[in-house]
Amino acid sequence: MRLFIAIPLREGVKRKLLDLRQPIDGMQWQSQEQMHLTLKFVGEVDKTTPSELRGELDNIVHPAFTMTITGIGYFPEGKQPKVVWAGVKENTTLQELHQKVEDHCEKMGIAPENRSYKPHVTIGRTKNTSKRTVTSFINQHKKFAIPDISVSEFVLYESKLHPDGARHYPLQTYSLRSDE
Repeated sequence: MRLFIAIPLREGVKRKLLDLRQPIDGMQWQSQEQMHLTLKFVGEVDKTTPSELRGELDNIVHPAFTMTITGIGYFPEGKQPKVVWAGVKENTTLQELHQKVEDHCEKMGIAPENRSYKPHVTIGRTKNTSKRTVTSFINQHKKFAIPDISVSEFVLYESKLHPDGARHYPLQTYSLRSDE
């Protein structure tokens, strides 16, 4: 079973991200169903981990917040583009939520990510798309922004790989709340 933890996006936000799509050779655009903001990619786990992880994530106490999606970029930086993404403006509350998720996963023996957290929404994946074409697309959308996105929950998802891309199934939703 393949798991990840993410912030779901409202339909209006997804529509604005879908509006960025245009015909680009070798670009496979993400579907609306695939769009989310990953907090932690857990990866393959055994059958008992999901129920243990559900309980562990239930212990997270964190306030709801707002964020801004802004700017377009790609991974890996400086190399041949593989993933095109919409970024997230620096947000301390989001970073704190990410760290809480990491800490609770680590308590269960799930290895922490060894790269720094760069919050983003994947909007496309490339196959032999020239760097120049991707850079041109990014430059066209330099001013792209979706401000004031309310974040009131995060979700534990199962991801199943299919020939046409991954399909995501919510296993449990967690409300963001202050200490009661």
